[in-house]
Amino acid sequence: MQYQIVWSSKARTAYHKILDYLDTARTEKEIKNFIERTEEALNHILKNPFLYPHSRRKKRIHRCVIARQVSLFYRINNQSIELLVFWDNRQDPVKLKL
Repeated sequence: MQYQIVWSSKARTAYHKILDYLDTARTEKEIKNFIERTEEALNHILKNPFLYPHSRRKKRIHRCVIARQVSLFYRINNQSIELLVFWDNRQDPVKLKL
């Protein structure tokens, strides 16, 4: 089955906030590395959406660790993979709304 990736507004906003932070606090190499790791993870998800484990909170939502500090939460729908949010793992998990 061919899936399409759909970005939620929350995921897009969080992704750009991470890139903005990296732009101010990290090197160009680290920014490129994060972008490449994200693209690689998205390619893995497209090939096998069930590759990454379910989140602890909800079984329909999967968690992909992009970097030690950042996870991507996504949901598999009929013909699409909905990216829900990029999450900074250092934050209080109680604040995570899925």
